[in-house]
Amino acid sequence: MIIDRRCATRQLPVIILGMLVLLLGMSADQTVQLPASSEPVASEVHMFDEALPACSPDGRWFAFEYHEASAPVYPHIGIMDLKQKSTWHPLLEERPGSHLYAGDFSWSPDSRWVALITDYPIGRKGFWEDTSIQIVKVNVYTHDVVRLSNFSVNAHFEPTTAWLKSGLVVFSGADENIYAVPETGGKPRKLVNVPTDKCLGGTNTLAVSPNDRRIAFAMDAGSKEQTEECNALWIGEFSTGKVTRVPTPGLHPLSPNWLDDDTILFSGESNDEPTGIYRVSLTSQKVVLLLKGQFMTPFVCASKKDLYFSWRAARPQPSNASRENDWPELQGFHIWKVRLREVLH
Repeated sequence: MIIDRRCATRQLPVIILGMLVLLLGMSADQTVQLPASSEPVASEVHMFDEALPACSPDGRWFAFEYHEASAPVYPHIGIMDLKQKSTWHPLLEERPGSHLYAGDFSWSPDSRWVALITDYPIGRKGFWEDTSIQIVKVNVYTHDVVRLSNFSVNAHFEPTTAWLKSGLVVFSGADENIYAVPETGGKPRKLVNVPTDKCLGGTNTLAVSPNDRRIAFAMDAGSKEQTEECNALWIGEFSTGKVTRVPTPGLHPLSPNWLDDDTILFSGESNDEPTGIYRVSLTSQKVVLLLKGQFMTPFVCASKKDLYFSWRAARPQPSNASRENDWPELQGFHIWKVRLREVLH
């Protein structure tokens, strides 16, 4: 496969992310007591899974990544208009008889576009078929699709994107370093040299700081047995290229999301199972547990009103997913939200 999607988150992904987390063998999370304000966000969505929630910067739009039970290895992006309180719809439609890869998205600063990694419009008929994965942007109002990259067929790069106010769309290359392509399209250039880490995994789940000066990322595990070595977040400085390791003792972090320029939320796992949502101060490097349980992919909108996350309340029954494309790790995860003030302490 061109892109390693051990989540959502990423990697999940999702997702990551895609996404992005190895969750085989997890038990149900039925004993977790959510705060009183908790509620499902995509209650009308009955998918294989949902993860990687993200509001547009202006707060009007809400997007997330999901997988269908018929082919759960292929991510899709759902979007809804919060202002109109509309139901969700797919950002891109796939052709009949083909599978479309469309995930690892990020919002433009003006909230009009979504950047993503996709093989739209052609897709592919089978999982192992050659395909041309590219970075594109989609206008949420006109539905125009603009290609930003020109990668060769079966080019390899890691999941997740991030969009800078300076007009660059950031992604992780096959060499694990962080690159960017102009939002108008063009040749990629390197932004951050990622150091070799004992984790030996892929650079994943990128998140840009509110001041647009730094990028947070995680190193996803090279194998299930290696998650204990992946116990740190990384912070890259765009101006200097300097990279700092922020320890998360006993936790493999994923899906960082900046609460402010000093505080990052992330989902953690230990012994290959999710343990909750945490925050870490870059100044003190203190890690604090906010939500304990099978929670993933935290996201706080610009209003700082709600915390969005993906949660599996109960372990689902085995699906009828195709065995060729089975992706069971995220099955049953769905998006919820809670008042941010109820979990910060």
